[in-house]
Amino acid sequence: MQKIFGIEQSWLSCIGCGFKADLLDERKFRCPKCGNLYDIDHNFGSLNKTLGDYIKVFDERAALSAHQSEDPAIRSGVWRFKEWIMPFMPDNLIITLNEGIVPIVRAGKHLQGWVGDIDLYIIMEGMTPTGSFKDFGGTVMMSVANAAGIRAVGCASTGDTSAMAAAYATAAGIQCAVILPKGKVTGVQLAQPLVYGAKIILLPGDFDDCMRVMQELVANYGLYPANSLNPARIEGHQATVFQIAQYFGWQLPEWITVPVGNGSNCSSIGKAMRLMERFGQGKISRILGCQSEAANPLGKSWNLAQKDGEAALEEWEAKYEPVKAGDTSATAARIGNPVSRDKVMREITHSYGAMQVAAEHDLNEAVSICGKDGHFVCPQTGIALAGVRNAAKEGWIKKGDRVVAVSTATGLKFAETAVAHLQHNIISVSDCKTETVAKILRG
Repeated sequence: MQKIFGIEQSWLSCIGCGFKADLLDERKFRCPKCGNLYDIDHNFGSLNKTLGDYIKVFDERAALSAHQSEDPAIRSGVWRFKEWIMPFMPDNLIITLNEGIVPIVRAGKHLQGWVGDIDLYIIMEGMTPTGSFKDFGGTVMMSVANAAGIRAVGCASTGDTSAMAAAYATAAGIQCAVILPKGKVTGVQLAQPLVYGAKIILLPGDFDDCMRVMQELVANYGLYPANSLNPARIEGHQATVFQIAQYFGWQLPEWITVPVGNGSNCSSIGKAMRLMERFGQGKISRILGCQSEAANPLGKSWNLAQKDGEAALEEWEAKYEPVKAGDTSATAARIGNPVSRDKVMREITHSYGAMQVAAEHDLNEAVSICGKDGHFVCPQTGIALAGVRNAAKEGWIKKGDRVVAVSTATGLKFAETAVAHLQHNIISVSDCKTETVAKILRG
């Protein structure tokens, strides 16, 4: 197959030792020298553009986003920022489902009152083709797979990655297999990859077991990964930051807060902000990574390493240990040993950010509070919002600070969980008389 673009344009760079590898030839996505993860780098110098040049192009595309167009840079809120995400990808190889044009909403009065006196917004990334933020990365990852001539992809998943991988694979005409923990994903999360035609494999373990098998399949059997082990995913997720900056007139808020499962969100948010710094962006956001009490290896180790709200990277890395994930409503973040942990630690440290751990009661309460404002968010979003509330109480987030929380999935994927926690609001009656219902309404 003729090479679409070469290593001199876009390449893989080891985050540990700097080893350079070919993006389209790589299959194992672990550095052969030190075993670490890869970043993707691009030859931006050849584009010869300033920060102002990029912003002008991105704003023009945003203004055209409601128009009919076959141009992926107009149709997709991810490819709108193509020059920062995958600048040398030919348009005819891009696999898009029109993802990424999502609303950013100000917190409603109920949520605002619950979190405290801060300027809170939510970017609603559940409003995507498969209902989660994973589509931001999926369009880029599957486009790279398409350019590389990949015929089959696979992933381990707690639900959202499998839906994304299956949907984008079928759009690309690529086979897909997903490995799921039996009994630990919702009915909707199981239905999605089935509908998209993926091969479903259920393992009698948790996500960490599935991820171990997945990584061994990648390392020893040549399976092309759709997990965030594949750094092409991270490139697409960067659009979160670019959209937030664009929304606020190319200024970034004081904080961006995300739930942390496998770590792709924190990884990409930090990478995107470092890229903007490279082009001359001034102030960047601090990252608040949030985990549930049931699965908090990064939160636990950060708390052991931090002093006065800051943790040195080396100290944090030394304190890190995997945990056995417990039960939580936030099943998509039920991960005891995140693959992208090193990237998460790097990006939170670079941004002078922090970690927070959310109690189960608080994350579920956050979902209910959002519902009162008309937004049905997932339990993972509840983790991020509970983390914001904790950080505000502890004084890390200051009064009046602008904070953007990433809502990672639609709550419709977790409808059974939501109903289970709100059963007390359901009233059953013993007859079908109008008078009975009227009495309840008057009461």
